[in-house]
Amino acid sequence: MNGRLVKPVSAVLLLNLGFSLGACSGGGSSGGGGSSSSSSSSSGGSSSSSGGVAMCPNIPLANGLIGQTSYTLGAANTNGPSASTLNAPQGALSQDGATWYLADTLNNRILGYSAAASTGIAGAAGFVIGQPNAQSTAGGTGPVSGSPISFSNPEKASVGTVGGTSYLVVADSGNNRVLIWNKLPTANTAPDVVLGQPDFTSGDANHPNATVSASSLSHPTAAVIGSKGQLIVVDNLNSRVLIWNAVPTVNGTPADIELGQNALASLSSDPEQTANCTSNNPASPGTSWCFTTNIQSIDQPIITSTPTYNLAMRLPSDVWTDGAHLLVSDTYNNRVLFWSSVPNSMNLLAAAVIGANQFGTYTPAGGSGTTGMSAPFGVASDGRDVFVGDSNNNRVLEFANYLSAPASGASASDVFGQSDFTHNTADDPDQNALIGDQRTNPATDGITAGTMDHPTGVFATSSNDLFVTDSNNNRVLHFAISSGVDGTENYIPCSP
Repeated sequence: MNGRLVKPVSAVLLLNLGFSLGACSGGGSSGGGGSSSSSSSSSGGSSSSSGGVAMCPNIPLANGLIGQTSYTLGAANTNGPSASTLNAPQGALSQDGATWYLADTLNNRILGYSAAASTGIAGAAGFVIGQPNAQSTAGGTGPVSGSPISFSNPEKASVGTVGGTSYLVVADSGNNRVLIWNKLPTANTAPDVVLGQPDFTSGDANHPNATVSASSLSHPTAAVIGSKGQLIVVDNLNSRVLIWNAVPTVNGTPADIELGQNALASLSSDPEQTANCTSNNPASPGTSWCFTTNIQSIDQPIITSTPTYNLAMRLPSDVWTDGAHLLVSDTYNNRVLFWSSVPNSMNLLAAAVIGANQFGTYTPAGGSGTTGMSAPFGVASDGRDVFVGDSNNNRVLEFANYLSAPASGASASDVFGQSDFTHNTADDPDQNALIGDQRTNPATDGITAGTMDHPTGVFATSSNDLFVTDSNNNRVLHFAISSGVDGTENYIPCSP
């Protein structure tokens, strides 16, 4: 699959957003003795009864919301653009203390929130970056009247702290650049450094002359700074990940390391892939093709005494790191790549892969169940478990204890957005594989506190918080991580 996911970045919410939710779905992993439901379904097996008690699909329920005023709404910019609305957010939220940042992609802006300012359904953002006011949505590149910077479909905003310095990094996707603020902004201020471009007014892909290089970018979708100072950028349309060993301070600084590309250009001259690109210096013998290709592919086998692979990628989307481990969603290879440390050499093969049993395998249509994925977009960890926004399956998968026990082909432990690992339809609260809720007449559109339509961003904390960017529903949902379900208790008593 060579097309891109037509969704953008987003995510911000506030912790501990508690309220009563009346919905015909549930949540929480089964705790022994799952419900036995005699399936007298009212809509394609969507609800059941057990001893006269109405039973509903056990879909985890969110307890926090941003971007909409109700869990049943999903339109972009409901009632018009404002500081409370979203338009196709795609990436994950990011946090520094009480300040949260969200890239509101098709509104061409970054929203800033105060965690102390809202409870329950979140209210308006406290400040907007990239627009002169909260009603403006036009995209741009450089300064415009009323704003020191403009964006074009920014897909992710991320906070990174190195020592005592906290940075904000934005993947300004449509402008083919990454922007860095050396101090966290609390108002509409200009960035300090730009990568992928020589200045703040250029925005062409693979600048200059559409040429792939160590300093060029083409639709970057995520950028993060790890605690050890590395800047890691997902260069989506170049099908690679770039790493800077230290946070750049000069515009247009070239990357130090490339993942996903640098072995591929020598396929014609080296079909057994025995050569390896180890330098970004074109003058070095045998390395003139480093940082020069953007081939979409799957890993190529290296014929040695111990067979292995040269890593390749196909339109990757997201990255997460804690400064030690590294996760990359290789979206159209339908997998997530895991490194036990941030690579410090060119095209280092990952240590394990989620979504496939081994490297070098590719299923164009993707998969489902506990081990398959279809266009996995967002990826994150709470320091223990791994969470994946499995966008085309309209769910978020949790892989328990993955950082301490990584393995290729691992099975997911829990799921959000569906009642089990079999269902995968968008906004399907009755779990009858049809969009909407057919238990009502006429059927509703199916948007509830538990359903999802192309979740593309995930953010998790060690305090039991999971934030999901529900892109096509133009919102961000907050769940307790413990509310995920393992698929063994498909039905529970309906909420009142």
